[in-house]
Amino acid sequence: MRPEPPIEVSPNHPMFGIAAISHTPSTGIVEIEFTDGRRSQGDIGLITEADYIRHTIFDIATSTLRVNLLNGSDVTMKIGTVRTAVDHPVVYLDQNHWIDMARHAVGSPQLSPERRQVCKRIAELAEAGQIILPVSAAHLGEIAKKADRQRTEVAQVMLKLSQGWQMCSPLRVEDHELSQIFASGPALTKSQVFTVEPGAMWSSRTEQQLPAPSEQDPLPADLESLVGRLTWATAMVETFVDTRRLVSDAGLRKTDRWAASFQELAVHVRGNPKARQQLRLVTRVRFMSDINDELTAAAGAAGLTPEQFYQWSLTQSEHDLAAVPMLGRFRELVHLRVSNADDKWEGNDLNDTLYLCCASGYANIVVGEKKTVSYLLRMKGKVPDGAEVFRRLEDALPSIEAALE
Repeated sequence: MRPEPPIEVSPNHPMFGIAAISHTPSTGIVEIEFTDGRRSQGDIGLITEADYIRHTIFDIATSTLRVNLLNGSDVTMKIGTVRTAVDHPVVYLDQNHWIDMARHAVGSPQLSPERRQVCKRIAELAEAGQIILPVSAAHLGEIAKKADRQRTEVAQVMLKLSQGWQMCSPLRVEDHELSQIFASGPALTKSQVFTVEPGAMWSSRTEQQLPAPSEQDPLPADLESLVGRLTWATAMVETFVDTRRLVSDAGLRKTDRWAASFQELAVHVRGNPKARQQLRLVTRVRFMSDINDELTAAAGAAGLTPEQFYQWSLTQSEHDLAAVPMLGRFRELVHLRVSNADDKWEGNDLNDTLYLCCASGYANIVVGEKKTVSYLLRMKGKVPDGAEVFRRLEDALPSIEAALE
C-alpha cells in the first residue's frame, strides 16, 4: 500500500518546527526533537498512574503515538484530528475472533493451519493500514473478566491491530438514530461510528466534563485538543493492558434481569395463542419499552407532544424504527428471538445484541458469534443494507480482499 503523505503543520500552528515529542513516565522527562535536528529536554514530574508504559513517542508527521510497554511490546496509536475519516474497509471482529488473532500472534497450537493463515493475512492488512479493525467497549468488558497472561495477550493484539480506532458507543448511535427519526436529522456516517475521537467508545450519557483550562495559562485550542488526544490514547493503552480482573457484580445482575425478562416473554408467547397472533405488535411494544426513556427524550427534544408521540407509536413506529441501521436490527432481533422460546436469553446477550447490531449496521464486514450472526442474516430485506456478516474468519477473508479492490 502506498504510504500516507506526511501531515503538514502550518507556520502558525503551535507544533510548527517540531518533529517528535518523547516522554518517559518513570522519570518525568520529556524530550522535544525539532525538525532542524535540535533537541530540548524538560521534567514534568512522575506519573504514578502509568503502570505499564515505559516510553512514548508522538510523531508529528504521521500523527501517531508509539507506545513502548514495560514488557517490551510496542503498539502504535493513530491520534488523528477532527478531520480524520474512515477511508479503508472497516472489519468488526467479535471477541472470540480476537482471541484467535491473539492465538496466532503467540503461535498457539490451538489454531488449525487454515485459520492460522487467515489470521496472518488479516493481521498484515491491519498493520499496513489497509483495513480498520476497531475495538469497542464490549471488547474491553470481555477482556476485563480475565487476568494475567490470558488478558494481556488478547489486549496487546487488540491495541496493535486496532491502532487507536474505536467503534462509537451503541448508546450514542441509538441517541443519534432517534434524533434522525423524530427531528429528521442527518444519517450517521461511517466516520462518526468508527473513529479515533477520544472517549468515543463510552456512552455520552455518563461522560464527565473535563476541567476547564487554567485562565492564567490557557493552551491554544489546537494544542489543547492534541493534549486531549494524546492523554486518551495513553489511557486507552493502560486500560487495555491492565492485568487486574475487573467485573461489575451490579452490572451482571442488571443484565441477567434484562435477559430473564425477555425469556419470560418468549415463554409466555409460546403458550398464548392470542399473543402469537399479534406477535409483531407484542415484540414491538416490548422493544419500545426497553428504550422508553430514550424514545420519549428524543421525541420531547424534537417538540412532539404526548399525543403526537402516542400516535407515532401506533402508526409509524414500526416503519421508522426499521429504517435506521442499528435500532432496526435490534428491533428485528428481539422479534426473532422472542419467537423462539427454546433460544435461552443470557446476560451476555445484551452486549452481543447492542454491539453486533451497531457494527453490522455501519461497518463493511462483521465476523460475529454464530447465534447472533444467524439472526442478522435472517433480517436481510427488512432493515437497511449494512455489513456483510460471517461466522468464521475463513469465510470473511474473500470479502475483505474484495473490499480492498
